[in-house]
Amino acid sequence: MLLLGNDIVDLNEAGVTGKSHSARFVERVFCREEKFAISVSENPDLTLWRFWAAKETAYKIISKITGPPVFLHKKFKTTFHEQISKSKAKFEVVYDAQKFQIELTTDINYIHAVGAYAKNGELPDYLLCEKVHPVTHSELKDWQNTNRWAEHFTKEELVSIHHAESALVRFHCKKVVAQELEITPSRLQIIRPSKASRPQPPFLLLDNKQTEIDISLSHHGLWLGFCFSIKQG
Repeated sequence: MLLLGNDIVDLNEAGVTGKSHSARFVERVFCREEKFAISVSENPDLTLWRFWAAKETAYKIISKITGPPVFLHKKFKTTFHEQISKSKAKFEVVYDAQKFQIELTTDINYIHAVGAYAKNGELPDYLLCEKVHPVTHSELKDWQNTNRWAEHFTKEELVSIHHAESALVRFHCKKVVAQELEITPSRLQIIRPSKASRPQPPFLLLDNKQTEIDISLSHHGLWLGFCFSIKQG
């Protein structure tokens, strides 16, 4: 099974610009090497949020391997690894002797991070699909109507949906997965259970049965990010 994590940062969202000047935030989230990289960067805010997205992505993956740990950001140590293209780069995140390769896409409007860990098999055994989807203010307003949610989600799904953004990312993720599988979205459910009042990673049901298709969901501002994996063949 291919375990996934992803995170998206809306670079136009209030509070994103100038965050590198927040000494308290920087001290709480980043280790010494990361703080140095931010301080010498030509664009410290962009470097900061790339590190942040990589850490969040690695956290989502490790949560599926061992269960969600206490999220101490400094323990997820992030370094630049390789520039793939003008907009894509690889970062490495190390957590408790585990290493994760995180691929980041940097757009003028957003940063999207995606990472994968092969629990069984090898990475080429899987098709990894990732998607970035924009939303509008009017769409968010429309989806604030909870009656709309009941049209697209089961009672089990609704337990973990608390606002328009979480509803929208689930709606669009199921739609894209269904297109890939050539089925109707109504056959899919995204369930996010809780254990000891702590939310667990979401998983996908097909016809009420858990699948080997792993998913990861993220949203921030006016952007949704999600990815899923399907075993080849």
